[in-house]
Amino acid sequence: MADSSVDSLLVTDLSNVFYLTGFTGSAASVVVTQGGLYLLVDPRYTMQARAECASSSVIEYSGVPTSAAIADLLNDLNPKRLGFEADQMSVSVYRAIRSASKSSISFRTTRGLVERLRRVKYPGEIAIIQKACEIADDTFSALLEEISIGMTEKEVALLVDTTLRRLGADKESFDTIAASGPRAASPHASPTDSVLEPGAMLKLDFGARYRRYNSDITRTVCLGAPDKKQQQIYEIVLEAQIKAIEAIAPGKPGWEIDATARDHIASEGYGDNFGHGLGHALGILVHDGPALSQTSDVVLESGMVVTVEPGIYIEGWGGVRIEDDVLVTDSGPKILTSATKELLSIG
Repeated sequence: MADSSVDSLLVTDLSNVFYLTGFTGSAASVVVTQGGLYLLVDPRYTMQARAECASSSVIEYSGVPTSAAIADLLNDLNPKRLGFEADQMSVSVYRAIRSASKSSISFRTTRGLVERLRRVKYPGEIAIIQKACEIADDTFSALLEEISIGMTEKEVALLVDTTLRRLGADKESFDTIAASGPRAASPHASPTDSVLEPGAMLKLDFGARYRRYNSDITRTVCLGAPDKKQQQIYEIVLEAQIKAIEAIAPGKPGWEIDATARDHIASEGYGDNFGHGLGHALGILVHDGPALSQTSDVVLESGMVVTVEPGIYIEGWGGVRIEDDVLVTDSGPKILTSATKELLSIG
């Protein structure tokens, strides 16, 4: 806040509200001052906020718009320079708060103040993410016993989701991807009624949300014995991923990690078939911060958690992606997901 020349901060992004206070409800705002945290909630969440947010002053409001409640609190606190999350607040809400606040309060735009704190995880967060990864690993192991040729992609996705929850996830991290055969050439294909056919490959991208933190894993398997091309492309992607993970270290820029995998895939003749970034930060959100991509200037720090997920996608043939969650440490990368990366034949 001092670096941004503000003495208080209005936080309206719910992910940031949770990070600062522990509040897990779906509507709240926080004002951060040098003296403490002030959490604004309506009567639906008062008891929950008091139970979850011992370090915050919980303020209930009712009968007025949220903007009016925020303005009332600001008028009581009377900050000189109030920062607000410019990328999270609509113009109409800003105008409503501003018009109802004291003219002596100077409103200043800020970007990424809380998000920059969230990049580096403290030990408690890492432990929760590790548990989310273990649930995803256990889910993949269970799926290997249950997926079979003749199922539809939708049936596979439903099986993934129910298994995640059965094994301890609070919910799925995102909409599960189950794409087989030529449909696997689309990196984010949604499950359809397409039937799993012998000889096809099946790409599974899913994650477990546990105590508000996420895991994100991709495995590609073969429905039956893989042919030579399937084996070859799988090995290229796996080698690219291994090289990229080994390159992860504090002080490295994101583009350099991306280039490590991308250059290997290009050297094997498939550079035009890897169209997305190598990975992204992971945490409270699935995409929880900067990406590892060709244009990424983020510098890795110890305590960051990132995904590493190279892929090769060939229209009309299919696609292979392998993804793991990796903790950046001073002693080297630590892979948090441990599900086998051997090319398996199932069905």
